[in-house]
Amino acid sequence: MELERVRQQLAAEQREAGTPLDPASLEGRDDPDPYALRLEGDPADGAWAWRVSGHHLAVHVTLVEARVHVTPHFVGAQPAVVPRGPRAGWRLLGPEEDLARDVLAALDGDRLAVARPSGTAPADVLTGTDPVADPEVLPRGLAHRDMPPVAQRSLEALVQRYLARAPAAYAAACWEEVLADGLGGVELTWLGSLERGEGHYYAVRAPSLLLELDDTQHGADHVHTVWRHLRDDFGGDLLREHLRAQH
Repeated sequence: MELERVRQQLAAEQREAGTPLDPASLEGRDDPDPYALRLEGDPADGAWAWRVSGHHLAVHVTLVEARVHVTPHFVGAQPAVVPRGPRAGWRLLGPEEDLARDVLAALDGDRLAVARPSGTAPADVLTGTDPVADPEVLPRGLAHRDMPPVAQRSLEALVQRYLARAPAAYAAACWEEVLADGLGGVELTWLGSLERGEGHYYAVRAPSLLLELDDTQHGADHVHTVWRHLRDDFGGDLLREHLRAQH
């Protein structure tokens, strides 16, 4: 994930006199929220990992030789919209919401009813903190193959928005997996209100990945997003290959 985006999130959550801080002012500052960095393994062994976690940020990075995987990947924001100060109106996760809304806006009534099976949003992302994400906990939605071209393009842009959190080579590899599995089967499910400022949730499901956004807490001003890789969260495939080759 881009360092600047992390710093912006920290700045948005730290306020003095009700005004968001400039991200540059975080340099050298002790942050009152508990953030932790954990290292696992030894880089000299060729396979190792690091994890940074704290309020509204949890990223797990696995490295095996020159290859890297970056899921699970969680980013949240509160407030969803900065209410005042020099960054008033800024939305850290705005594109993640807007692109999904663009999909819905391009659907006719029948397709929208498939994409939005319920007007009630869950209280949080449905996969929770499970170490293995189970896509079967999600209600089914509307497949890419059943969308008009405008909606298809918005759904593709939404997936790529999440993948852009990763280094370019890994993001490209993940996109190639989506294409290889078939774009037609990628599904969007929206739960909750269609009105801005009201509680809503969505999930994007493909054979290789799962994306979720939930904005229901604190009057729909508290967003959680997560990207899970359904085949190699925590670097599963990389580590299995490494163990087979070395042991």
